Amino acid sequence: MSRAHRSIGEVLSLLADEHPDLTISKIRFLESQGLIAPQRTPSGYRKFFEADIERLNWVLIQQRDHFLPLKEIKRRLASGAVARAAPRTGAGAEAIAATPSLFTTRSRTGTGDDADAAAAAETAPDGSVSLTAAGLARAVGIDAEHIAELQRLGIIVPVGERSDGDGEAEADDGTDPVFDHDALLTARTAAALADHGIPARNLRMFKVAADREAGIYEQLLGPLIARGETDRLRTELAEIVELTEQLRRLLLQRTLRTHLD
Repeated sequence: MSRAHRSIGEVLSLLADEHPDLTISKIRFLESQGLIAPQRTPSGYRKFFEADIERLNWVLIQQRDHFLPLKEIKRRLASGAVARAAPRTGAGAEAIAATPSLFTTRSRTGTGDDADAAAAAETAPDGSVSLTAAGLARAVGIDAEHIAELQRLGIIVPVGERSDGDGEAEADDGTDPVFDHDALLTARTAAALADHGIPARNLRMFKVAADREAGIYEQLLGPLIARGETDRLRTELAEIVELTEQLRRLLLQRTLRTHLD
């Protein structure tokens, strides 16, 4: 008769097929970051119950398949996003299909009215968002000129064109550029920064920094890219990005501390 809980080593073995790169150190790290919270025996050993294992598996899937930083995963956990029966094989991808991902296939053309699309974008998964510049402006609540400037600066990039536009912000050839969920989130972030007095032209430095950072990661992880080891690549990228974001915050904190003390 099996016990109601498992040890950390047993959990590692249980998830090995789904997460071959998982280590005991990684599990302990996720616990230190508050992503999982297994109970302890009187001797201090961790006790992983089924809910703990489901939660751990869900966290690992968000990192591997959806490239989410730990901060965002933690926020989603706090909002109750974790599935009660998180899949332990690749066949369970449907259970998390609605979670935004940098690696999902996105819609390249749009259909329907922008007003309807803007309303649907509030709750739609990332692959289903398809908005023209005018629709994107309405969804974000900013003017079309702001969207045009973001596009000119390369902050947002269209993923296709729509030939049945509504006549607003239409290209010379009669087509409208189409933007996806990433562009929607980026435009919303840019709008929020504008409310704090940071105009779109100042966001160019973030684009340049991101391009340089991506280039470094491509060189560093070149062997994984060449071998097509996408699962390991996702895991490595998620952890590296999380660490670099933490380093950036710490450096900013150190630089600005004199104004806050």
